[in-house]
Amino acid sequence: MGTISEHHLLIFLIQFALLLGACKVVGFFLERIKQPTITGDVLVGLILGPAIFGRYAPQLQLSIFPDEPIQWAMLGTVAWFGNLFLLMETGLEINFSRVWKQRGSAIKLSLADLAIPMLLSFIVLYFLPERYLVDPSQRIIFSLFIAAIMTISALPVAIRSFKDLGVLKTDMGFLVVSALTLNDIVGWVVFTVILGIMAHGAVEIVFILKLIFLTVAFTLISLTLLKRFVDMGITFIHNRIGKETGYKTTFIVIVGMLFGAATLKIGIHSLFGFFIAGIVVGEARHITEQDRHTIHRMVYSIFVPIFFAKIGLQVDILANLDWALVTLITVLGVSSRYIGAWVGAKWAKQKKANLSTIAIAHTAGGEMHIVVAMLAYSGGLITETVFVSVVTASIFSTIIFGPWLSYTLRKMRKDMVKFLFTKSDVVFDIKSRTKDELLNQLISRVATRINIPETTLKKEIFAREEQMSTAVGRGIAFPHAHLEGLKSSKLFVVKTAQDIYWDSPDGKGVKLIFLTLTPADKPESQLNLMQTLSTTLRNPQYLTKLMLSEDTAKIYNLLKSQIAECDNCLVSEA
Repeated sequence: MGTISEHHLLIFLIQFALLLGACKVVGFFLERIKQPTITGDVLVGLILGPAIFGRYAPQLQLSIFPDEPIQWAMLGTVAWFGNLFLLMETGLEINFSRVWKQRGSAIKLSLADLAIPMLLSFIVLYFLPERYLVDPSQRIIFSLFIAAIMTISALPVAIRSFKDLGVLKTDMGFLVVSALTLNDIVGWVVFTVILGIMAHGAVEIVFILKLIFLTVAFTLISLTLLKRFVDMGITFIHNRIGKETGYKTTFIVIVGMLFGAATLKIGIHSLFGFFIAGIVVGEARHITEQDRHTIHRMVYSIFVPIFFAKIGLQVDILANLDWALVTLITVLGVSSRYIGAWVGAKWAKQKKANLSTIAIAHTAGGEMHIVVAMLAYSGGLITETVFVSVVTASIFSTIIFGPWLSYTLRKMRKDMVKFLFTKSDVVFDIKSRTKDELLNQLISRVATRINIPETTLKKEIFAREEQMSTAVGRGIAFPHAHLEGLKSSKLFVVKTAQDIYWDSPDGKGVKLIFLTLTPADKPESQLNLMQTLSTTLRNPQYLTKLMLSEDTAKIYNLLKSQIAECDNCLVSEA
């Protein structure tokens, strides 16, 4: 291929700067309208690639993006890092130990959301015309592979949307994240096996069994034995070097590379290794929400935009756009995932009011559809038309996801959000240095006020904290519980004299604690109340006033006046 010259380096730097700058500019405007930046990244590639720039200014486009192996390899290396780190960051979002504690309902939801979309999609896709297939003799494997893509829901997209709408920390939010987590783990095991079969070129029982054994064995060894060594390494860095250094980030990246190399060595794709590495790292005791945020920012600020933008540079998306196939994959994917999740939620005995929201949360395709389709296309396993259709369908499902979810949650809030909140429910005099101390003192006071046994209240609140930190950033935390025997929703507010460590996403200590208690037979009350509070506290000037106030009456009046602006909220003192 030759050596890299200064000219190659010059062109690479121009490409990198142009793509990254354009992606971030477009992404900035998409974020303002609550749309995922992945859409903008692919759009930048479409505009700068052969579809538009190459069509109307071919010479200029070729001068910036020359068709040379060295030049493509240089940009492709950065794009591959984007792909690999994206999978590791997705794994890092997963806390398998916490999810496993929710396994009863989550497994039912996950199983239905995997089996039903795969079955429905396989039946339909099996009858696609031969022009869409690379090898018509592999129709079954092709249909199985695309059907497997249909089962994957976008965990990062769901997390971001739930966070924006203020419902991520609710019980329903945690159930959805838990189910999507299991989907991702099982889905990537299935993808790894199917990709291996398609690459092998033949359905051989011995090869399939070997591939399944290696994939499952690597996963189990990683989540048990290797997890201990990774935890030891991160603990050493945390205790001996310091949590504020960059060594922890460096260690995480090295773990990802070693896991990726290991999976390649045993014949499994390196993406699976990076994904499992993310899960293993996320299990370490000293990995905080701030550490996850640091990795997320690094990956999405530099590498991921290049990966998605490069898709439009490689493929003429407009020339390969088949609207009939795009429509089929979009409708089939969204509807089958919705049906699967709805049935799963019903099976898990979720309340009727939550069924639609849970089902919608599983409909977005997001980044993972594109990643898997890119792997298959690069390996010559699917045609350009099918690849473009999967990418386009994924973008469409992601675009409609946010507004659809927001509309459904607004419909859930059509009933009045009523909760009890008095001046005496604002607490200043709790002296504590840790989260556990503060919650224990608060629980002791609250239990007598609501006539609920202290042990019951403590069990419910601490169980929720063990599942997922209830800190949301900006110095705020929302501990909460569903309680049997509670008649009406109740709000308690604590203002602390000093910052309390609460494993917050932004790494900051917590000074404002909003304890929400809701009746067990009214799950929608918790969701409505927490969304109301999140919306109320979104105003930075208003939040600053609460933080600076040293008077219980003033905090009470500030909260009550702000909540009163909510059209369907009612604060009662009795």
